[in-house]
Amino acid sequence: NLVDRLSVIENVLHGTLGTKSTLNGMIGHYTEQEKETAFEIIKELGLSEQVYKRCDELSGGQKQRVGIARAIMQQPKLILCDEPIASLDPKASKVIMDYLADINKNKKITCIVNLHQVDVAIKYSQRIIGVSSGKIVYDGSPDGLDQKAIHQIYQSDANDLITNISGGTYD
Repeated sequence: NLVDRLSVIENVLHGTLGTKSTLNGMIGHYTEQEKETAFEIIKELGLSEQVYKRCDELSGGQKQRVGIARAIMQQPKLILCDEPIASLDPKASKVIMDYLADINKNKKITCIVNLHQVDVAIKYSQRIIGVSSGKIVYDGSPDGLDQKAIHQIYQSDANDLITNISGGTYD
């Protein structure tokens, strides 16, 4: 939910609006520290060259990174990502998942990511929770996710799904 007519830096700085008075938020008053932090996060996410571009000029992967940067500006302990790579090409998907893994590892921010790409979940997760019909049917390590568990999660024969899972191992 970026504001397309605003620049990358403006959208990222909007991550601080919850800590500002209404007046400061309305007039876009940001401290030098907030600006420095925003530029640092933008750089970390590989968006330095887009910092002053309007968000409607960005690719889908770039927009995802701006959203992540805005979330990081809030200094969260937890980031929830609802299908962050669903509409992205494979290269942009890898970039986004790599950034989320880096945020988790280096910034110590827990990332809960809703994915339907089983192979991606296995590659990037430390823990997988599979839900079917509102009930947890799998809760464990990626190594334990096998054909039976996938069948339970998706209520389908594993052969009817596109996955890289074969006999319980990741190919």
